[in-house]
Amino acid sequence: MNIPSQPYPNTISDKPKAVCFHDGECPLCNIEIKAMQKMDKNKVIHWVDISRDKQALDAAGISYQQAMDNIHVLDDEQKMITGVKGFLVLWQHLPYYRRIVPFIQKVPFLLSTMEAAYRLFARYRLKITGRMQQSEEST
Repeated sequence: MNIPSQPYPNTISDKPKAVCFHDGECPLCNIEIKAMQKMDKNKVIHWVDISRDKQALDAAGISYQQAMDNIHVLDDEQKMITGVKGFLVLWQHLPYYRRIVPFIQKVPFLLSTMEAAYRLFARYRLKITGRMQQSEEST
C-alpha cells in the first residue's frame, strides 16, 4: 500500500506521518475531523475527503464503499488501519489525544468496546445524520 502520490499541500513535513480518509459530507464526522485538524499544527497528517478525492482512494486501493463503511488511515509504515485503531494512529500525532492512546491500549476491553461502539456508529451514521448513502457512480 502506498501513500497517494498527489502532493500534500496541507503538510509542512515532506511526507505525512498518517493519511486519513474521511467522509467530508458527514456532519458528525466533520466535528471530530475538524477538531483534529486544528490540533494538527505541524501538519503531519494528510486529510483526504473521500467525497471530493476519489483518485486518492484509487491510489490507496480503497473502494468508495469501503471508505464509507469505515474510516481508513494509512500509517507512516504504509499500513492501512481501519476503525478505532485508525483513530489511535491519528491521535498519536496530536496533542492531548496522544496522552490517551496508551491508556486505551492498556485498559482491558476498552479498545474492543470502542471498536464495537464505532462499528455501530459507522453502520447507522447516514441514518443518524439524515443522509442517504450515495453510490460511487452518483458522486
